[in-house]
Amino acid sequence: MNKCFIFAAFALLLATSCNHQEQEQQTQTMNKENNELTAFDVQEAFEKNGFTWFTENLILCSGDSTQSNAMTIGWGGIGNYLGHDRPAVTVYVAPGRYTWEFMEKYPRFTIMQFDDPTIWQYMGSNSGRDGDKAAALGLHVAYTEHGTPYYEEANLVIE
Repeated sequence: MNKCFIFAAFALLLATSCNHQEQEQQTQTMNKENNELTAFDVQEAFEKNGFTWFTENLILCSGDSTQSNAMTIGWGGIGNYLGHDRPAVTVYVAPGRYTWEFMEKYPRFTIMQFDDPTIWQYMGSNSGRDGDKAAALGLHVAYTEHGTPYYEEANLVIE
């Protein structure tokens, strides 16, 4: 149990370790017209739904260009880091989950939002230990400028 809380604190610190300017550049959403990530104002985007955002079909992905894994997430928080004007996201991943191994190994992760419930249902009921979940769903893996994997089909991507 303590490991979970330590990891949550680690994730929070990791998410806020960049300076404010760099964080704004890394907060991106998928532009469907040209299939590219574009920056958005995280504080404006989450102004009205901060308490319900983690119920909105979210997938977390961690890894690099050689290996990655994704899972459905339903617990976390968004807000400001220690009361400062620095956006932060916290996620909770159980140590028994396959994605935990990736989060321990790689310094960054993405959170993605999808309209299609089939995606988060499949990601939440199948293990990456048994096969490539993205391939099974026909998802296309892309990478942020930092090499963090995400799926092109996502409506929203946060690194």
